[in-house]
Amino acid sequence: MNRKIRIVILPIFIYLFSLGVTFADTVIPQDTTYHGLLYGHTNVWFAVPVNADGNLSVTLTPSDGVNMQLMLCTPEKNEIIRGDCWGNPLTLSVNGVKPDSFYIRLWGYYGSSENHGFTLTTEFAVAVLQNDNEPNNIFADANLLPLNNTLTGHIGYDGHWASNPADVIDWWKITTTGDGILTVTITQVEPVNLQLAIYRPNGETHIVYADTWGDTTSLTINNLRDGTYFIRVYRYAWNFTPYTLGNVFTPAPGGNDPEPNDSKENASELINGILSEGHLGYNGFRDNFGLDGVDWWHFTLQDTSNLQLTLTQTASANLRPQLFKEDGVTVVHNGGDTWGGGYVMNVSDVLPGSYYLKVITYGVFDSYSLLLLISSVSGIDDGKTSEVPIRFELAQNFPNPFNPATTITFDLPNEELVILKIYNILGQEVAALVNEVRAAGRYSETFHASDLPSGIYIYMLTAGEFTSSKNMMFIK
Repeated sequence: MNRKIRIVILPIFIYLFSLGVTFADTVIPQDTTYHGLLYGHTNVWFAVPVNADGNLSVTLTPSDGVNMQLMLCTPEKNEIIRGDCWGNPLTLSVNGVKPDSFYIRLWGYYGSSENHGFTLTTEFAVAVLQNDNEPNNIFADANLLPLNNTLTGHIGYDGHWASNPADVIDWWKITTTGDGILTVTITQVEPVNLQLAIYRPNGETHIVYADTWGDTTSLTINNLRDGTYFIRVYRYAWNFTPYTLGNVFTPAPGGNDPEPNDSKENASELINGILSEGHLGYNGFRDNFGLDGVDWWHFTLQDTSNLQLTLTQTASANLRPQLFKEDGVTVVHNGGDTWGGGYVMNVSDVLPGSYYLKVITYGVFDSYSLLLLISSVSGIDDGKTSEVPIRFELAQNFPNPFNPATTITFDLPNEELVILKIYNILGQEVAALVNEVRAAGRYSETFHASDLPSGIYIYMLTAGEFTSSKNMMFIK
């Protein structure tokens, strides 16, 4: 090379060096064997690109009995681990690495004028479970965990690089489909101390959490409302592990009331003789959709009536039903605490108008059902009355629910063949109370159910071309 060319190249080299530009080291791909010569008292660098989470091992084998030093380094060429071979094969491993380029440094302890042959073998073992989709290190980037499903992930794997640090947090999100019980379970491959936590929908505060200490760990929320919640997996200490994350969602028993019905203005409708279902005490863990502590229901009376309202429960929460007038303040019946046993409210001579039923929980969750039975106020005697009705009518049985007997009243405006039968909820006939021609008038028949199981029954009246049916409940 002539003197002019050397003068041009030197400033360029100095300029590139000042910018931090270095010339590429020899690249040894993972799972590859490389043969070379090493001069003494000289650092020689090799790069090993890693394309997945896993464990990297490098074996140095000198060709003769000389002592060489093997060092595995970060992408910044900072030492991770080193060892001297003393003329024998030497293997060093860096476990739990993320995708990046790691470095090998060799040094010969012999004189600088000597060179000796060596072999480098790289081996890479990919993590045993598939990784989660990175980055998911903040709740805004959370991965989707499908309901009643299982996925895998990695925690603690390290890129050993300022721009590629250790993966210490994974976020997941899960969306429930209604009120129910959610259980989240994590199982680890390595005995690493992790924290598993279920977070509120804002991702800022947890609802429940637990430390794993390397074991399979489960978290359960028994009273969860529908919504999107977040799961955080956090690594406490320097270590790594693949893990399996799964969830099971169990819907609450019975149907839910139409939400939101947490105020009088949004009350749900109660229909005479139709069973209505609801939930109380389920929590959305957010400001605008928090604990469901109260349900409102409403109905309207056209005539002065006797009311029977039956509340039954699935669990053992302490609930309280209260009946109000149209203003939602004036109490008609103050109800009572259920203590898990349900409640039957009987109110006589209730005037026509709109009424509201408020059902509250004292904090514990439960599922419940409501059955409203309305019967017109009228004098009822056994057999036929002297007054001739002006229309066909089948009244609601009374009492209802009943045990063991109840009375069914019907009106005939003219003489007809009358058939009055009782059916179970499957439509099977269980009793025939009347099957004969009767003159016009009001009649009452008593139905005894001592030999039947508890449940809902249907009574049907046929009189000429008139047919009507109603539900009733037998509770032993």
